[in-house]
Amino acid sequence: MEPENTMENNELRTTLNDDAYSDDDAYGYDSGEDLEDHKEGKISDSSDSDSEGSSDGETITATGLECLNPKKIKAKRGLTRLSKMKNAYTNSGGKKRRVKFDAYGRFSGRYNSEFISFLGDLVRENVGLSVFNWKHVSKELRDKLWALITCYYEVDEGRRKYVMNRLGMLLRSFRNKLYEKDILPNLGKPNKLAKIPRRYRTIIRNQEHWDDFVAYTQSDQYKAVSGKSKTARSMSIYNHRLGRGGYARLEQKLVESKVIDAATMPSRSLLWYKARENKAGEIEDEAAKAIAEEMMETEKKITDGQLKLDPGNDAVTVVLGKEKCGSLRGVGTGVNPSKFFNVPRQRGSMKQQLDVLQAQLEKEKQENVEKDEQINALNERMAENEKNRSNVN
Repeated sequence: MEPENTMENNELRTTLNDDAYSDDDAYGYDSGEDLEDHKEGKISDSSDSDSEGSSDGETITATGLECLNPKKIKAKRGLTRLSKMKNAYTNSGGKKRRVKFDAYGRFSGRYNSEFISFLGDLVRENVGLSVFNWKHVSKELRDKLWALITCYYEVDEGRRKYVMNRLGMLLRSFRNKLYEKDILPNLGKPNKLAKIPRRYRTIIRNQEHWDDFVAYTQSDQYKAVSGKSKTARSMSIYNHRLGRGGYARLEQKLVESKVIDAATMPSRSLLWYKARENKAGEIEDEAAKAIAEEMMETEKKITDGQLKLDPGNDAVTVVLGKEKCGSLRGVGTGVNPSKFFNVPRQRGSMKQQLDVLQAQLEKEKQENVEKDEQINALNERMAENEKNRSNVN
């Protein structure tokens, strides 16, 4: 089953499993969690007061692609919601669904979970196993994906980079799941490994791509990368129970159930706690439960003024330690410490937002002044040294 031009294929498809799974983000677009937004028929609801866009049912994008008309497309069976999305688009008279982003830049709003599912279906059908590394997806294909996304959803152009990054995560999740469920159990069974899994035959249509993928997962290169990822993943011992909507969707649920006020940004400790509860409101894992309770006790001390912390710290950092690599627990993908701790705790507080921006500008000004002083001092020392050398000569 060794593919032709193995070296070329491995160079092109370098890292299949290049990042460890994040303990605090859900990219499992076909997970069993959070399905209330994806039940049969709900995706085709056309009575959307929050949807705006073209009404002619046909949108021409910058790349020249047209939104597909589902009435002209033969329906295909398989693990996909794309045909439902196309039908919903047509039934609504060509209205796009608006994708919203919260204060941290994460997907939010009514269509949060649906949009992530759409992205997952889109990337695995259009990219699939054709490349092993998202970085090697061509510009033309990325433009096509963006054009298809903006056919059905209203997404600000400035959010394109974030959406593209999420596509890469979803693609990696799909391939990892494919390896764990369809290749790993069949190692040593060449007859089974030679066949594309039945449930994915409408998505993986190229036998050569499947053969290359199977061969790559047996290579030393893959095993080395996979081993590092497994080691990193094993350090995430307090796993959440979130679905595809992640922490952004959890916040929405907490507001809807009146656990938190819509005007207040919830603490990380509360989100961390709630993300590990089951449907009965209990944390089954005893170790995670002990950590969650310690976080809530620490949060109470902070709120009551019994515990004073430096900026950039909260109950989560007190209990679990400060995060590394610029990521944060309990908030999801794409939220770094600077973004999280600089967002006002009250949503919509313009005064607080202006105060934060003003403080950032003042800090930048001060840093620039200090840099200028250092440069001037260095120039003076260089001039003095040059003068001394001239005198010696």
